[in-house]
Amino acid sequence: MDYFNSPLEKRKVAIVSPKDSFSVMGIKKKLQEAGMDGIVVSPSVFQIESAVDEADPIIYYLDDDIYTLRGEDFLNELKNLCLEQQRLVILVGEKAEYETAIETIPKSAIVEWFPRPVDMDALLATVQKALNGEIAPARKHHILIIDDDVTYMRMLHEWMKERYQITMLDSGGKAIHWLMENNGIDLILLDYEMPSMDGPTVFHMLKEDAATREIPVMFLTGKNDRDLVIKAVDMRPEDYILKTVQKRDLMEKLEDFFKKDREKISKFEESE
Repeated sequence: MDYFNSPLEKRKVAIVSPKDSFSVMGIKKKLQEAGMDGIVVSPSVFQIESAVDEADPIIYYLDDDIYTLRGEDFLNELKNLCLEQQRLVILVGEKAEYETAIETIPKSAIVEWFPRPVDMDALLATVQKALNGEIAPARKHHILIIDDDVTYMRMLHEWMKERYQITMLDSGGKAIHWLMENNGIDLILLDYEMPSMDGPTVFHMLKEDAATREIPVMFLTGKNDRDLVIKAVDMRPEDYILKTVQKRDLMEKLEDFFKKDREKISKFEESE
Protein backbone atom coordinates (compact mmCIF):
# COMPACT_ATOMS: atom_id res chain seq x y z
CA MET A 1 0.00 0.00 0.00
CA ASP A 2 1.34 3.47 -0.93
CA TYR A 3 0.79 5.41 2.29
CA PHE A 4 2.78 8.46 1.12
CA ASN A 5 0.38 9.13 -1.77
CA SER A 6 -2.71 8.79 0.38
CA PRO A 7 -5.35 11.48 -0.25
CA LEU A 8 -5.83 11.72 3.52
CA GLU A 9 -2.53 13.51 4.22
CA LYS A 10 -3.91 15.81 6.90
CA ARG A 11 -5.95 13.31 8.88
CA LYS A 12 -5.12 12.92 12.57
CA VAL A 13 -4.75 9.90 14.83
CA ALA A 14 -4.74 10.10 18.64
CA ILE A 15 -2.07 7.95 20.30
CA VAL A 16 -3.13 7.49 23.92
CA SER A 17 -0.30 6.66 26.33
CA PRO A 18 0.55 7.64 29.91
CA LYS A 19 4.24 7.74 28.93
CA ASP A 20 6.20 9.12 25.96
CA SER A 21 8.02 5.82 25.47
CA PHE A 22 10.37 4.95 22.62
CA SER A 23 7.70 2.63 21.14
CA VAL A 24 5.03 5.33 21.24
CA MET A 25 7.37 7.79 19.53
CA GLY A 26 8.08 5.08 16.95
CA ILE A 27 4.38 4.77 16.13
CA LYS A 28 4.09 8.55 15.86
CA LYS A 29 7.06 8.68 13.47
CA LYS A 30 5.64 5.92 11.27
CA LEU A 31 2.28 7.69 11.06
CA GLN A 32 4.00 10.92 10.07
CA GLU A 33 6.02 9.12 7.41
CA ALA A 34 2.75 7.77 6.05
CA GLY A 35 1.28 11.28 5.79
CA MET A 36 -0.80 11.14 8.98
CA ASP A 37 -0.54 13.36 12.04
CA GLY A 38 -0.04 11.18 15.12
CA ILE A 39 -0.88 13.19 18.24
CA VAL A 40 0.26 11.72 21.56
CA VAL A 41 -2.12 12.40 24.45
CA SER A 42 -2.36 11.15 28.03
CA PRO A 43 -5.29 8.87 29.01
CA SER A 44 -7.96 11.57 29.08
CA VAL A 45 -11.15 11.80 27.04
CA PHE A 46 -10.88 15.60 27.22
CA GLN A 47 -7.41 15.49 25.63
CA ILE A 48 -8.59 13.05 22.94
CA GLU A 49 -11.51 15.29 22.00
CA SER A 50 -9.25 18.34 21.98
CA ALA A 51 -6.64 16.64 19.79
CA VAL A 52 -8.67 14.89 17.08
CA ASP A 53 -12.05 14.96 15.36
CA GLU A 54 -14.80 12.40 16.04
CA ALA A 55 -14.09 10.60 12.76
CA ASP A 56 -10.41 10.07 13.60
CA PRO A 57 -9.30 6.74 15.10
CA ILE A 58 -7.65 6.27 18.48
CA ILE A 59 -4.57 4.13 19.13
CA TYR A 60 -4.47 3.15 22.81
CA TYR A 61 -0.95 2.05 23.82
CA LEU A 62 -1.55 -0.14 26.86
CA ASP A 63 0.87 -0.56 29.75
CA ASP A 64 0.83 -1.25 33.51
CA ASP A 65 -1.16 1.95 34.07
CA ILE A 66 -4.25 0.04 32.95
CA TYR A 67 -4.24 -1.88 36.26
CA THR A 68 -4.40 1.28 38.38
CA LEU A 69 -7.48 3.16 39.57
CA ARG A 70 -6.62 5.94 37.10
CA GLY A 71 -6.46 3.38 34.30
CA GLU A 72 -9.80 1.89 35.32
CA ASP A 73 -11.43 5.33 35.32
CA PHE A 74 -10.09 6.06 31.84
CA LEU A 75 -11.36 2.72 30.49
CA ASN A 76 -14.87 3.63 31.64
CA GLU A 77 -14.59 7.08 30.08
CA LEU A 78 -13.31 5.55 26.83
CA LYS A 79 -16.15 3.03 26.81
CA ASN A 80 -18.71 5.84 27.03
CA LEU A 81 -16.90 7.83 24.34
CA CYS A 82 -16.96 4.86 21.97
CA LEU A 83 -20.66 4.21 22.46
CA GLU A 84 -21.80 7.84 22.42
CA GLN A 85 -19.63 9.07 19.54
CA GLN A 86 -19.11 5.80 17.62
CA ARG A 87 -15.34 6.01 18.00
CA LEU A 88 -12.90 3.42 16.64
CA VAL A 89 -10.09 2.16 18.90
CA ILE A 90 -6.94 0.24 18.01
CA LEU A 91 -5.25 -1.44 20.97
CA VAL A 92 -1.51 -2.09 21.29
CA GLY A 93 -0.22 -4.12 24.22
CA GLU A 94 0.39 -7.46 25.87
CA LYS A 95 -2.36 -10.08 25.90
CA ALA A 96 -3.08 -9.61 29.62
CA GLU A 97 -3.43 -5.84 29.08
CA TYR A 98 -5.74 -6.42 26.12
CA GLU A 99 -7.91 -8.83 28.11
CA THR A 100 -8.18 -6.27 30.91
CA ALA A 101 -9.16 -3.55 28.43
CA ILE A 102 -11.96 -5.56 26.80
CA GLU A 103 -13.59 -6.16 30.16
CA THR A 104 -14.71 -2.54 29.84
CA ILE A 105 -14.30 -1.36 26.24
CA PRO A 106 -16.85 -3.05 23.94
CA LYS A 107 -15.18 -5.42 21.50
CA SER A 108 -17.44 -3.97 18.83
CA ALA A 109 -15.59 -0.65 19.26
CA ILE A 110 -12.15 -2.22 18.87
CA VAL A 111 -10.87 -2.31 15.31
CA GLU A 112 -7.87 -4.51 16.04
CA TRP A 113 -5.42 -5.55 18.74
CA PHE A 114 -1.67 -5.57 18.06
CA PRO A 115 0.68 -7.35 20.47
CA ARG A 116 4.14 -5.92 21.04
CA PRO A 117 6.47 -5.65 19.18
CA VAL A 118 4.06 -3.96 16.80
CA ASP A 119 3.79 -4.98 13.16
CA MET A 120 3.98 -1.42 11.82
CA ASP A 121 2.85 -2.26 8.28
CA ALA A 122 -0.27 -4.00 9.61
CA LEU A 123 -0.93 -1.14 12.05
CA LEU A 124 -0.67 1.49 9.32
CA ALA A 125 -2.93 -0.53 7.02
CA THR A 126 -5.55 -0.77 9.78
CA VAL A 127 -5.35 2.98 10.52
CA GLN A 128 -5.73 3.71 6.80
CA LYS A 129 -8.86 1.53 6.60
CA ALA A 130 -10.34 3.35 9.59
CA LEU A 131 -9.62 6.73 8.01
CA ASN A 132 -11.07 5.60 4.67
CA GLY A 133 -14.32 4.59 6.33
CA GLU A 134 -13.80 0.92 5.46
CA ILE A 135 -14.45 -0.14 9.07
CA ALA A 136 -17.89 0.41 10.55
CA PRO A 137 -17.80 2.43 13.79
CA ALA A 138 -19.12 1.12 17.06
CA ARG A 139 -22.56 2.16 18.22
CA LYS A 140 -24.93 1.35 21.05
CA HIS A 141 -26.77 -1.72 19.80
CA HIS A 142 -30.46 -2.17 20.55
CA ILE A 143 -31.41 -5.50 22.14
CA LEU A 144 -35.00 -6.70 22.61
CA ILE A 145 -35.54 -9.15 25.51
CA ILE A 146 -38.71 -11.27 25.37
CA ASP A 147 -39.35 -13.23 28.57
CA ASP A 148 -42.32 -13.78 30.87
CA ASP A 149 -39.98 -13.74 33.89
CA VAL A 150 -39.91 -10.02 34.63
CA THR A 151 -37.44 -10.40 37.51
CA TYR A 152 -34.96 -12.15 35.22
CA MET A 153 -35.42 -9.50 32.53
CA ARG A 154 -34.72 -6.74 35.02
CA MET A 155 -31.52 -8.48 36.06
CA LEU A 156 -30.38 -8.67 32.43
CA HIS A 157 -31.30 -5.01 32.00
CA GLU A 158 -29.09 -4.05 34.96
CA TRP A 159 -26.21 -6.07 33.51
CA MET A 160 -26.51 -4.65 30.01
CA LYS A 161 -27.96 -1.12 30.27
CA GLU A 162 -24.62 0.74 30.21
CA ARG A 163 -23.45 -0.93 27.02
CA TYR A 164 -26.70 -1.52 25.12
CA GLN A 165 -30.08 0.06 24.52
CA ILE A 166 -32.59 -2.37 26.01
CA THR A 167 -36.30 -2.94 25.36
CA MET A 168 -38.15 -5.54 27.46
CA LEU A 169 -41.46 -7.27 26.67
CA ASP A 170 -43.04 -10.02 28.78
CA SER A 171 -44.87 -12.00 26.09
CA GLY A 172 -44.43 -13.17 22.53
CA GLY A 173 -47.69 -11.54 21.44
CA LYS A 174 -46.63 -8.14 22.73
CA ALA A 175 -43.27 -8.54 21.00
CA ILE A 176 -44.81 -9.36 17.61
CA HIS A 177 -47.11 -6.32 17.79
CA TRP A 178 -44.28 -4.07 19.01
CA LEU A 179 -42.00 -5.14 16.16
CA MET A 180 -44.73 -4.30 13.64
CA GLU A 181 -44.42 -0.64 14.68
CA ASN A 182 -40.75 -0.40 15.64
CA ASN A 183 -37.49 -1.21 13.91
CA GLY A 184 -33.77 -0.84 14.57
CA ILE A 185 -33.46 -3.97 16.72
CA ASP A 186 -30.00 -5.52 16.43
CA LEU A 187 -30.61 -8.69 18.45
CA ILE A 188 -33.48 -10.49 20.17
CA LEU A 189 -32.99 -12.53 23.35
CA LEU A 190 -36.00 -14.85 23.31
CA ASP A 191 -37.17 -17.09 26.17
CA TYR A 192 -37.64 -20.61 24.82
CA GLU A 193 -40.38 -21.55 27.30
CA MET A 194 -43.25 -19.09 27.77
CA PRO A 195 -46.98 -19.61 28.40
CA SER A 196 -49.53 -18.94 25.65
CA MET A 197 -46.97 -18.28 22.88
CA ASP A 198 -43.65 -20.06 23.44
CA GLY A 199 -40.23 -19.17 22.04
CA PRO A 200 -40.27 -21.51 19.01
CA THR A 201 -43.66 -20.13 17.95
CA VAL A 202 -42.41 -16.54 18.21
CA PHE A 203 -39.21 -17.51 16.39
CA HIS A 204 -41.13 -19.02 13.44
CA MET A 205 -43.40 -15.96 13.23
CA LEU A 206 -40.38 -13.66 13.14
CA LYS A 207 -38.69 -15.69 10.40
CA GLU A 208 -41.84 -15.84 8.27
CA ASP A 209 -42.24 -12.05 8.22
CA ALA A 210 -40.05 -10.14 5.75
CA ALA A 211 -39.82 -7.21 8.17
CA THR A 212 -38.31 -9.27 10.99
CA ARG A 213 -36.70 -12.36 9.44
CA GLU A 214 -33.24 -10.78 9.31
CA ILE A 215 -33.17 -9.89 13.03
CA PRO A 216 -30.74 -12.24 14.82
CA VAL A 217 -32.27 -14.27 17.65
CA MET A 218 -30.64 -16.00 20.61
CA PHE A 219 -32.75 -18.34 22.73
CA LEU A 220 -32.80 -18.07 26.52
CA THR A 221 -33.50 -21.29 28.37
CA GLY A 222 -33.69 -22.20 32.02
CA LYS A 223 -33.19 -25.93 31.33
CA ASN A 224 -29.90 -27.57 30.48
CA ASP A 225 -31.77 -30.40 28.81
CA ARG A 226 -30.10 -32.24 25.91
CA ASP A 227 -33.29 -32.75 23.89
CA LEU A 228 -34.35 -29.12 24.36
CA VAL A 229 -30.92 -27.86 23.32
CA ILE A 230 -30.99 -30.06 20.19
CA LYS A 231 -34.45 -28.75 19.26
CA ALA A 232 -33.32 -25.15 19.83
CA VAL A 233 -30.15 -25.57 17.76
CA ASP A 234 -32.08 -27.27 14.94
CA MET A 235 -34.09 -24.07 14.51
CA ARG A 236 -30.80 -22.31 13.71
CA PRO A 237 -30.87 -19.31 16.00
CA GLU A 238 -27.69 -17.29 16.40
CA ASP A 239 -27.08 -19.05 19.72
CA TYR A 240 -28.79 -20.30 22.86
CA ILE A 241 -27.99 -19.07 26.36
CA LEU A 242 -28.61 -20.85 29.64
CA LYS A 243 -30.24 -18.58 32.20
CA THR A 244 -27.63 -19.66 34.72
CA VAL A 245 -25.00 -17.79 32.66
CA GLN A 246 -22.78 -15.40 34.61
CA LYS A 247 -22.73 -11.71 33.71
CA ARG A 248 -19.15 -11.74 32.39
CA ASP A 249 -19.81 -14.75 30.14
CA LEU A 250 -23.01 -13.23 28.77
CA MET A 251 -21.39 -9.88 28.03
CA GLU A 252 -18.48 -11.61 26.31
CA LYS A 253 -20.86 -13.67 24.17
CA LEU A 254 -22.76 -10.54 23.11
CA GLU A 255 -19.58 -8.59 22.37
CA ASP A 256 -18.20 -11.45 20.27
CA PHE A 257 -21.47 -11.58 18.33
CA PHE A 258 -21.54 -7.86 17.56
CA LYS A 259 -17.85 -7.78 16.65
CA LYS A 260 -18.32 -10.65 14.18
CA ASP A 261 -21.46 -8.97 12.85
CA ARG A 262 -19.52 -5.74 12.25
CA GLU A 263 -16.74 -7.63 10.46
CA LYS A 264 -19.33 -9.38 8.30
CA ILE A 265 -20.88 -6.03 7.31
CA SER A 266 -17.46 -4.55 6.51
CA LYS A 267 -16.55 -7.51 4.26
CA PHE A 268 -19.91 -7.24 2.48
CA GLU A 269 -19.42 -3.53 1.86
CA GLU A 270 -15.90 -4.15 0.52
CA SER A 271 -17.27 -6.68 -1.99
CA GLU A 272 -19.91 -4.27 -3.31
